[in-house]
Parts: sequence; structure tokens; C-alpha cells
Amino acid sequence: MIAVVIVFSCSAYFFGLYSYSRNLWPLEILRKVKNLGAPSQQALGVFDEHGRLVAYPNKIRVNCPAQTDSTAVILAIGQSNVANYAEKKVVTRYPGAVINHFDGQCFVASSPLLGAAGEHGEFLTLLADRLISDGSYKAVVIASSGIGNSLVGRWQRDGDLNEMLKATLMSLSNRYKVTAVIWHQGESDFFHRTSAKNYVSSFESLSETLVEYGAEAPIFAGIATKCASEWREGNPIATAQHIIIAAEGVYLGIDADAVLADGDRGADKCHLARSGQEKMAASYAAAIRKVHDSP
Repeated sequence: MIAVVIVFSCSAYFFGLYSYSRNLWPLEILRKVKNLGAPSQQALGVFDEHGRLVAYPNKIRVNCPAQTDSTAVILAIGQSNVANYAEKKVVTRYPGAVINHFDGQCFVASSPLLGAAGEHGEFLTLLADRLISDGSYKAVVIASSGIGNSLVGRWQRDGDLNEMLKATLMSLSNRYKVTAVIWHQGESDFFHRTSAKNYVSSFESLSETLVEYGAEAPIFAGIATKCASEWREGNPIATAQHIIIAAEGVYLGIDADAVLADGDRGADKCHLARSGQEKMAASYAAAIRKVHDSP
């Protein structure tokens, strides 16, 4: 009897790790049960099988603008801090020029952005506004596809999010050519102790997918490993991210581990507070501007 209990407990533990890392059952069921006792936290949006927000109240649909030399088309991928999990919901100051593209349709950019997980705030709209206000571009199209808690291995070839990414790129390519890719991810891999070697390998596989599906654009990657867990500087994921940024065509977007202070994160010590959103937007905008303005 004791042996049976031990076997069952071990099986449950390892299945829990597997399902948590991939956002599989029973995690989603547990989330829904938790929300039953908190009506104010009930989801307002509609989500697909990947956890992406596909519909949200009061979104303003507009005609998709034509892409010109002064149009930035930004694909944002990674995990929660590039998705809709930040403190402050924002609306673009340039409703005719800053657009959220999703599934072949265009909307005035506002939090939460369609195409990414979560339904709170984000920094991408603030980033786009900065690129308009500083004169770098006259229009910015955002394709937001970040998925909370996602491991880098899910984004590599044959991963479930790699397949989602391919579909996103094909939809986007019907009208636009990507001019910049933001990759902000790593906290989950730090928690799950992914090796630096495996992280770099998965990212390279992801990069190959981007090129294969027409997104031959500069990649702006973040150093991002801090998230509500015991953290140490120079960890394997940060090491891997520095290796990635040293590659041709990849640039540092932000060293979030160093730049974001405790007050720039929310009560969970992970997701962005309003000041964190501003710092992320400013750093990524500066990086994109630098590459855009270089000869």
C-alpha cells in the first residue's frame, strides 16, 4: 500500500510540473475555480487554446493602414511581461497611427492588446507612442503574441507556440513585413533551471522560424530572469541571453534584471508596475530607434 502511495505521489508531482510548464490541464481548470469566488476578477475577454486574447469589449476596429518606409511593424513574443499582465491599461495617443493587428484585422492600440495572453496593461502601446512622438516613424503596427509562463522550448521548432507563431506570421504577411521583433522571455526558464546551452539552442530554432516565415528583421531581446523567486546574478538564463545578444542581427532591448527596481514591479514582484511599463517602453524604443537610424 505504501509503495502505491509513493508511486501515485511521484506521478502527480511530475505531471504537475509538466502541465504547469505548458499551461495544460488541470491548471486552467484550477484558475477558473479560483475565479469563481471573485466576480470582480472574472475575465472580460475571450481566449483561444493558446491563452491568447481574441476578443475584448469596446475594441475599435479600423482599416489597416498601408505599410510605407515610415511604418514600423513590431512583432512582440515571449512571456507575461511582453503580454497583457502589467498594472496600467493604456490607450495610444495616436489612434490613427498606432495599430494593434490581430488575425487579419486592425484595431486602435489599447490595453489589453489582442493576440497576447492576459487582459490588463502592457508597455507596447507606450513604446509605439514614443516611436511616433520622437519622429522615428509615422505609424506603428503592433502584433502582440506573448504567452504568460511560456518556456523557450515551446517557441522552438515543433513546439506548440512555434506553430502559433507560424500562423501569426502568415496572417501578418498578407499585409505587412515585420521591421522589428521583440523577444522578452526567460523568467520561467530560470525557475525551471533550463541550461544556457538548451536556451540558446531553442532560441536559434525560433530565429530560424522567423526567417523562414518572412520576419527577417532585427531582434531586440531582453535580459529577463527575475520573477518572484530566489534570484542570482549571472544565472544560466542571463548568460544565455547575453550569448544571444552577441549574435548578428540581435540587439539588447533592455536589461530588465538591472534596470527595473523593486518599485517597477507589482506586488507579485514579477509583473510590471506603471513605472516598469514606462522603463520598458523607453528602453526598447531607444534600441529600435538606434538601429533604425544607423547607416
